[in-house]
Amino acid sequence: MEKILPTLEERVNVTEESGQDLGRSKRAGHVFERRRFPSSRWLLEWVRIYEAGGRSPLVFLRKRRRPDLSIRRLMVESESILAECVAGYLDRNQPSQTRIVQDTHDRFSEVNAGRTEAGKPPLPVPSARTVRRRIKALDPFEVVAQRKGIDAARREFGFYEDGIGADYPLQRIEMDEWQIDLCSLLGESGALDGLSPEDRAKFEVGRRWLYVALDCATRCVLGFRIVVTPNADDAIRTLNLITQDKTPIAGAAGCESAWDHCGGIGILVTDQGSAFAAEKFRLTVADLGASYEAPPAGVPKLRARIERIFRTFGLQLAPMLIGRTFSNPVERGDYPSEQWAALTDDELAQILTLFIVDIYHNTPHAGLKGETPANAWKRLSAEQGVTPPPDANHRRVVFGVPLNRKLDRHGVRAFGINYTCPQMQEALLRGARGDIPVRVDPEEITHVSVCIGHEWFSAEAVPRAVWGLSLDEWLRMVRDLRQRFRDEAVLSEEIIREARKRIRTIDARARQLRRVQPPHLTPEQLDREERQLYLGLRIGPERSAATEDLEHPKGRKRPDSDNLLGDVISPDKPTPLPASDGALPTSDTLDDSDVWTFDD
Repeated sequence: MEKILPTLEERVNVTEESGQDLGRSKRAGHVFERRRFPSSRWLLEWVRIYEAGGRSPLVFLRKRRRPDLSIRRLMVESESILAECVAGYLDRNQPSQTRIVQDTHDRFSEVNAGRTEAGKPPLPVPSARTVRRRIKALDPFEVVAQRKGIDAARREFGFYEDGIGADYPLQRIEMDEWQIDLCSLLGESGALDGLSPEDRAKFEVGRRWLYVALDCATRCVLGFRIVVTPNADDAIRTLNLITQDKTPIAGAAGCESAWDHCGGIGILVTDQGSAFAAEKFRLTVADLGASYEAPPAGVPKLRARIERIFRTFGLQLAPMLIGRTFSNPVERGDYPSEQWAALTDDELAQILTLFIVDIYHNTPHAGLKGETPANAWKRLSAEQGVTPPPDANHRRVVFGVPLNRKLDRHGVRAFGINYTCPQMQEALLRGARGDIPVRVDPEEITHVSVCIGHEWFSAEAVPRAVWGLSLDEWLRMVRDLRQRFRDEAVLSEEIIREARKRIRTIDARARQLRRVQPPHLTPEQLDREERQLYLGLRIGPERSAATEDLEHPKGRKRPDSDNLLGDVISPDKPTPLPASDGALPTSDTLDDSDVWTFDD
């Protein structure tokens, strides 16, 4: 071994020096690195290791220890302060990372001084390495755009290829479900408002799911819905939001920007989830005149845009919220997500709306070469146009709550309201009788859709007082008016108008935000509401029985006190007009000309 060592050493160093010449021209004075050769004893040990390993060169790979994963996790207050300090790196003055590290330490020192005076334990101060790691995790395009300007970012990151996946808005829409990286309080909308944090902690906590629909051409979010568990019904309701102007929802959440991104669906792309595979979901897509695609499972890159926005929610929105769950247990560490859950469905819906409409839609997007999603929508819709959304009747037929109602000379009656249209009158003249399919939009009961033959028509509410109301508003009004005018058989349009003003003032904001939250009325719930409230009422004009004195007129029999609704509306009994002397006419003095009902 001692005899052949010089020859082996020379061969190794020749190979090493030849590799050092790659990429550079040969010049005098260049320095070459040479490797010191092992001793003969150690070289023989290598031979034994090589032979014991089956003569595989892999036995000589260096063994490196895995990094320690038991890294201390910062508290939520530290995370919030750290995120604020790291955001200072995105400045046109281009501060260095060293400057940000120093500012972070100064900020934590200031906060800990105040906590010490208040008798609270100090927050752990992140190391310089942690601060640099957070800076490195920032979106590269956003870093260049904020520090050097959008033009510099476009020059650095812009590239040419075959083109984006869609050429105009709504040509291709990706939709998926995602379990929110956040623990929240599970309660009815508005039920936990005003409670202290201590009282809120007593309620059940959990993670909600989120349905999101994204336009591929502009990266605009076309709709989202918070749900308890993934299901086909809520997926269909998310489709409904795609076809509607959602600016009222944004206004209710306090957004400064409009959310008017809507229209008809071209191609809808989802995964193979059970909600999307449901027959009624795919039939709804077909009824909208859209094409449906479901790429093979396990290939998320075929729906890369919708997958990326969920990561955006996790990286940009979740760190600002208390109770986050992180993307995996290693990142979460010992963070008490369930104990710190504080947000309700109302607050979560408002936060998501604010983030999407005012932040995400107005932030330069790397996939759009620096253009914001909102500006991309404006530009492409002006250049290429937008597929118009389905009309009100079509949307009501597709998304409305299905009911069956009897056709008679009043038209059809739903929730105490008569609806009619020329087509129903013509069908009645031809002898049509029995139940017909009806579709109701709970958000607006001015019209319903009725199926006559094999075609759907729009029927209008006969009383104008209910025009513009939602079903929820109408149900509340009925309960209130039942209590106030329970001795009368007819409701005045003036009373309904006044009640509508009061309810809309109270309910306007909450009603919009509930459109993206659970729960939602089902056909069974609507039928139960109608039976319980006995909505067989009639609506009269001004100065009808409902506007008279609430006291029972002389001679009028008071109803049985045990029956709360015993004196309430009999839909088949006409209401007589008062006589000229103010007394109610009797059955002996009445003739057909004295009888008047709203339906007449």
